[in-house]
Amino acid sequence: MNSCEALAYNNNLVRHVFGNLCIDKTRLPSSGLSTIGIPSFVAEWLLDKIVPGEGTLTFTELEKVNSFIKKAFPRKDDRNEIIFNLTQGEVQKLIALMLVRVRLEEQTKSKPKLIPEPSAQIPALNLTECKIAAQVVERYKMLLRQGIWGKISLSMLSDGKVEVIGFEPFQCSQVDLQAYADCRDEFNTQQWRDLIFCSMGFNPEHPSYDQQAKTWILARLLPLVESNFHIMELAPKGTGKSFVFENISSKIALVSGGKVTPAQLFINGRTKEVGLLGRHDVVVLDEVQSLTFDNPDEVIGPLKNYLASGRYNRSGFADIASDCSLVMLANIELLEINGQLQPRNEDNLIINLPNFFAETALLDRFTGIIPGWEIPKFKREMVASQVGLKMDFFGEALLSLRQEGRFMSYAQQHTQFDKNTTIRDQNAILKAASGFLKILYPHLKLTLMDYQRDCLEPALKLRQAIRNSLYHLDDEFKQFGREIYVEVK
Repeated sequence: MNSCEALAYNNNLVRHVFGNLCIDKTRLPSSGLSTIGIPSFVAEWLLDKIVPGEGTLTFTELEKVNSFIKKAFPRKDDRNEIIFNLTQGEVQKLIALMLVRVRLEEQTKSKPKLIPEPSAQIPALNLTECKIAAQVVERYKMLLRQGIWGKISLSMLSDGKVEVIGFEPFQCSQVDLQAYADCRDEFNTQQWRDLIFCSMGFNPEHPSYDQQAKTWILARLLPLVESNFHIMELAPKGTGKSFVFENISSKIALVSGGKVTPAQLFINGRTKEVGLLGRHDVVVLDEVQSLTFDNPDEVIGPLKNYLASGRYNRSGFADIASDCSLVMLANIELLEINGQLQPRNEDNLIINLPNFFAETALLDRFTGIIPGWEIPKFKREMVASQVGLKMDFFGEALLSLRQEGRFMSYAQQHTQFDKNTTIRDQNAILKAASGFLKILYPHLKLTLMDYQRDCLEPALKLRQAIRNSLYHLDDEFKQFGREIYVEVK
């Protein structure tokens, strides 16, 4: 079913098709969990376990949630109390993000060679050297990458070291993509688009979200479904640019503005620890207009290499390969023209960004620019109030689609480029079109008209924004012309 005629959101259909993988999205805002720093993919899981149901939380349900939170979720100022309880022989149980690191130390003649033991870190308590059994790490290898949220049991050893004696993860670990595609078959295109939109946390029935605005909000999911998908979003403040990235999965890292170091992004020369690009599926740099580097060359050089090849290195270290997507979010100046907001400089969208973005060799390596000025400012009534997919399942389903090659094959088979389209333009458009297919048509049942309208045209617009800036910045790109021409075949 691919009809795009306007229909009311069908909560019953979502419940019927997805069962316990969906949740009433009004539960989370009424719980207050988001205001205390608990990401949605954790909070929705908890709500469904503690107070399953529908509608806003009742007073009794709120009391139950608050009581659980006080007992299970530590704050940084709880650290001393928890440590004291451990010294008294108590076992402390809590819910938090846990990571595991293995520290390699240099061997010397006076120092015997020892096999390093893994140590657990619990950032919420600023605990960095907790003993943990290798069997736990072997079972949950994601602990070594971006970490996992779960129930953690702690005790104290006789030598005063904190030990993790129990761990139960509660993130969705594997998604049956064929079953997910079969579920898609039960919805028409508008129903599915609105379900995905709602699952992101936005209200698909709000009148300000027209088809165009929904398309650009859905485009924020492209770096999740496509490996090495590097994109920018330029928008005024308040459109919810970072909202989905903060709340959908621990496999996504969000860095807000300020200073970014090579150690943070690539590899730490002192500890040998691999940086964010090597550990996460998506890295998001927010507030890019205020981004600074102590030594830009140390970052921009490896970054250009990474954006082009999916590999990076720093002097003295071997190449590191990664399929991590890089997202850059920035606020830009807008003008109101005939009641519509438009960028102050439409020919050169990156004019307000740090100078290194004006280097066309860097800019050309980005797939596209999401026109965030076409997305309305986020208001309270724009929060999802329908039944959508639980964030933990939703995020894992999207990330699982990264390895599926059928969608790129479809895009290549049904897309034809003008002879003046550069290879980078072609690859970018094909990758974005493949991503839109994964988001909107995971069952790959669509007409060529559907492909053109929902996948190819928005993919072209994303890339055209890059081409416009390249054309403006560098005469070398004028030989290809300003417009990119592409059609369905």
